[in-house]
Amino acid sequence: MTDQNKEINQQPTTAEYVLDTIAKQGVKHVFMVPGGVVDPFLDQFGEGEDQVKAIVAANEAGAAYMADGYARASGKFGVCMGIGGPGIANMVGPLAAAYTDGSPVLTLAGEVPTEWSGRGGFQDASAAGLNDIGFLNAVTALSLEVPSSHMVPHMLDTALRKMLGRDQRPVSLSFPKQIQTEQIEVNPESHKCIQCENISPRAIDIAACKHLLTGLIQASKAGKANIAILAGSGTVRSEASEALVAFAKKYHIPVATTLKAKGVFPETHPLSLGVFGYAGTNHSTLALLNGDQDNPDCPNQGIADNQLLLVLGSSLNQRDTMRWDEHLQPEQGIYQVDVNISTFSKNFPVDVAINGDVKTVLEWLLDAEQESQLTPLADNKPARKNWLDAIQDKPRFYNKEDCQSDAIPMHPARVIAELQKLAPDNTVIIGDSGAHRAFAGHYWQSSGPRKYLTATALAPMGWAIPAGVGAKVANPNNPCVVVTGDGCMLMNGIEIQTAARNQLPLIVLVVNNSALGNVYLRAQTPIAKELTSLNTHDWAAFSRSLGGDGIVVEDPADLPKAFDQAFAAKGPFVIDARCDPHFKTPINPWRNAIAHPSWAEDQS
Repeated sequence: MTDQNKEINQQPTTAEYVLDTIAKQGVKHVFMVPGGVVDPFLDQFGEGEDQVKAIVAANEAGAAYMADGYARASGKFGVCMGIGGPGIANMVGPLAAAYTDGSPVLTLAGEVPTEWSGRGGFQDASAAGLNDIGFLNAVTALSLEVPSSHMVPHMLDTALRKMLGRDQRPVSLSFPKQIQTEQIEVNPESHKCIQCENISPRAIDIAACKHLLTGLIQASKAGKANIAILAGSGTVRSEASEALVAFAKKYHIPVATTLKAKGVFPETHPLSLGVFGYAGTNHSTLALLNGDQDNPDCPNQGIADNQLLLVLGSSLNQRDTMRWDEHLQPEQGIYQVDVNISTFSKNFPVDVAINGDVKTVLEWLLDAEQESQLTPLADNKPARKNWLDAIQDKPRFYNKEDCQSDAIPMHPARVIAELQKLAPDNTVIIGDSGAHRAFAGHYWQSSGPRKYLTATALAPMGWAIPAGVGAKVANPNNPCVVVTGDGCMLMNGIEIQTAARNQLPLIVLVVNNSALGNVYLRAQTPIAKELTSLNTHDWAAFSRSLGGDGIVVEDPADLPKAFDQAFAAKGPFVIDARCDPHFKTPINPWRNAIAHPSWAEDQS
């Protein structure tokens, strides 16, 4: 054998190259369901430190949700794999949720051999068959079929860069079966970590930053001390938590976050206002909304007059702004920082738009040169402290007495309060969609970024159970608790078997109220109540049937013992918390916004 032939024989196959490229990005898990047209990939998975491990889900929807949860928890990207046609069709809903939330997920699909295309072959989803590329186009930023093995390096690189670009979105690549085993030529210089390039410092609009600097100085000189920050999911993506804490602390500026960004500014910090918008706190509502001070019945009465609001990485959408509340109009203006210029003035008129990465902008403000100019902002710290003290003298939570409720069936607020008492500080919460989301979002206090994960745009029910599996894989040393409901369990509870199969100690807290909670609370007629009621299932027994463990809790006095068991478990553990469906969710200002439509709805 010549040296040239030897070199050719050492080239990787397509399957090897794809998995090796993924590993080079620091991603070591692929969530999948095996099938005939991805068979060549199966032998390439391994258990070594430098190898990619496969996590087999119950179905492809679960695999895609797991990849989404992994991406959100790790700050990297997730990978899911399945067969074309029925497998990819199962992934459409999960990919849509990831798309609308800007979660980077790489989807790998197997397709029938090219020579079968369009001939009526079994599970033909190629362009000439079902054409699953067509329906993937709506839920991905890029969806391509790789036509030949020599195109694999270029097309995989293109997909990764598209996925990790300015607007992070899922992407998909489909591989005809025959090219998965073909060897390809690799240029080592181009086979590198794209993920590493993506986290390098980003450019910012210095001219716009100077306008922000001027605004902060002028507001301070005018004696307008009420300055607040609203941090959105762009702050999480930017890994800006440390810089945000440093800036807020330096100038004593209070910080609210959106629900999706919950924890990016630690909610245990003295300057934290908690969440603003859906499931938001009383503190954030008082600080950010300019209420009618002469009208005590005003649903949004706040103490934020003359305020300047600095928005970091939020599009100011419905959920982030209390249904586009018209009182979110600070006298000194809204200054918005975002890498995506399409968010500026999309929902609220923005006085100054700063096109830039959140972390980079905050670090620029903290630079010594800018610090020397921000003396007026520093001088106004005592006035801001008095303003914040006035806010924090009032209750932070709505209906806080519910956290001590002894009701049987239990109050969800009490369940979350007991979890908070016993959970370690590094616990990651994965919140599902339903009434339980409001209780967890409001009462749970998150201590850091990526420690509270929830799908907020499409918000599909059952997302959190498989997403929790992905989050646990990404955080093997952190306790991970899924907060879900019985309706969600009916949809994706089967993925507890995936956690059991992989010996993942994932805690699943089921707020079991025998109802589709939010819809049940809105139901006005007997037939509506009946349609939104559910049978009461034993979810602890369900978990045991899948290889996990669990306990049913009916008395709040038994919650501490149940949580102790859960945190000590070696595999998945379900706490079936029997709750009353009639308890209202703690979204008081949200309900007020519905009762008093804002300008955005009046104009629609």
